[in-house]
Amino acid sequence: MKTLILWSAVALAAGPAAAFMCGVSLTGGVASPFGDFAELAGASPVVDGRVCFCITPNWNASLGVGYRTGHKADEDFGTVTPEYQIIPVLVGGDYRFDFLPLMPYIGGGAAVVPSRATIPIEEGVVEERNSTRVGGYVEGGLEYYLGAGVGVDARGRGLYAVGGDEALYGAKAVDAGNYGAFDVLFGLFWYPGY
Repeated sequence: MKTLILWSAVALAAGPAAAFMCGVSLTGGVASPFGDFAELAGASPVVDGRVCFCITPNWNASLGVGYRTGHKADEDFGTVTPEYQIIPVLVGGDYRFDFLPLMPYIGGGAAVVPSRATIPIEEGVVEERNSTRVGGYVEGGLEYYLGAGVGVDARGRGLYAVGGDEALYGAKAVDAGNYGAFDVLFGLFWYPGY
């Protein structure tokens, strides 16, 4: 019994140490919004960075942050062209299928999506509206190793978060209660321990 308790304590203490930072990635691409933001903003450029924590050789936990901005001129809004800054923070994980030098992966997790809308009201006057939405994401991609621990990453992702409120653009009230986007990303990764 004492041996079982001792080994249990060792396993619990060593568990968190088994997850160590194994890499970073930086990607860029385009986001195509859907839901409420499909009406408010067109396709926008995306920059995305993440830190990966190796749980096993195939399972990674990750923490990521992105930045996207956009605006869309719409005849329904008259001369008003709102601009958006959206910063998704993603916490999740991926499972990698080992076919070196090719590593396809699938994953997902939770998302917190702060945003700021800058809305021209009249000449020289703008309104700032801040919202934070919560939701999740799913993704799939392909890593290709160019050398030891270095390679290229191609990723597709669906992101959806709810929250926010209605915004008034000119004389038109527009619902902004959710944010959804399909992202296509390309970039580089580096796993220094490999």
